[in-house]
Amino acid sequence: MNNLRVFVSSAVFSFRAQFNWLSPSMWLTMKFVLSFSQMAFFVFVGIFSGGGASAVSFIAIGNAMQSLSWNTVFSVVQITGQDKGDGTLPLVLATPANRLPLFIGRAMVHVLDGLVSVAISFAFAAFVFGVNFAHADPFALAVTVLLTSFTMAGFGLLIGGFSFHFRNPIVFANIFTFVLLIFCGVNFPVAALPRLAQPISYVFPLTYGINAARQAINGSSLLSISPILAEQIVVGLLSIAMGYLLFESFERSARKTGKMEAQ
Repeated sequence: MNNLRVFVSSAVFSFRAQFNWLSPSMWLTMKFVLSFSQMAFFVFVGIFSGGGASAVSFIAIGNAMQSLSWNTVFSVVQITGQDKGDGTLPLVLATPANRLPLFIGRAMVHVLDGLVSVAISFAFAAFVFGVNFAHADPFALAVTVLLTSFTMAGFGLLIGGFSFHFRNPIVFANIFTFVLLIFCGVNFPVAALPRLAQPISYVFPLTYGINAARQAINGSSLLSISPILAEQIVVGLLSIAMGYLLFESFERSARKTGKMEAQ
């Protein structure tokens, strides 16, 4: 019960802190402009490279799903990085609360934020780029987006574990946000990658989410895509577990070396 209270309070305070420095109008502008500009860029590249309607749909859906990575990777990494920059990280870690619900709770607001990003991006895909959602299974697609957002937040926590040890963890957030564009089948199939690089794709939960979303939009039921989602959940939980171990390890190291407050 105490862990649940820590989880909920961390999520609430994270949400309140986010809007303390980011106005809702700016938040909405970022949501619409970033989602549209990224999708439009890659869709037009696909069109001018000779891709037809199927390529447009493939790229638009991939970028719609990838849009949540800005919330679940970039923003989640910033949770600890910003605490470190503001000098509040030692105060957070001084609490006797369990670290796992504390940091997962703070990431949950970004899971919900990621859902909004995908919804806006799907609207652009349908109304601007003509992606056909007529045969989509809404329930399967909703479950896929929710699981993808949650598991990618777990991946963000894994990358955020470096915040304790490195001076500027946002560098890792930038690197991995763009790595996802290459390895996760966003703009081209994973099979198009060199054979030796293809296994790397399945380290990222987003790869499974994009694959499942495309199938759900084409009419596949939740039952038929459940094996993909099961693999995604396993990868996501492993990311959370590894992230937690990194937090524990780097916290001990930071306490010894003084890097917890280093800028």
